[in-house]
Amino acid sequence: MKLSAEQISAIKEEYTQWKDKMYADNSLSHRKDFGQFFTPPELSIKMLEKFDNTDGTILDPCCGAGNLLAAAIKVGFDPQKVYGIEIDEDILKIAHSRLIPLGVPAKNIHLGDALHPNSYCF
Repeated sequence: MKLSAEQISAIKEEYTQWKDKMYADNSLSHRKDFGQFFTPPELSIKMLEKFDNTDGTILDPCCGAGNLLAAAIKVGFDPQKVYGIEIDEDILKIAHSRLIPLGVPAKNIHLGDALHPNSYCF
């Protein structure tokens, strides 16, 4: 998938709007305890450019604040086919506040451990 300059700009703009919120309530030590390293927009862009999925479904098993998923929606993925799992309830709240307004159903982004098979029941 080749992203246009407009799509890249939209991804970066959306990320910038949420950047302060992502880090505001979470200390570096807390993020390290959970192994949280948020996906910068440049990496989301590179990942989406490598993505080739004919049905348009995307799952981020460690979605964090939803950076990759928000970027996917900005480039045209159907929000109904966007799914995420997050282990940290506080970060999940940020993902919900960010992705639900973009059209993602709340049930598609849920609390769970990506290493546990039951987390993949949507």
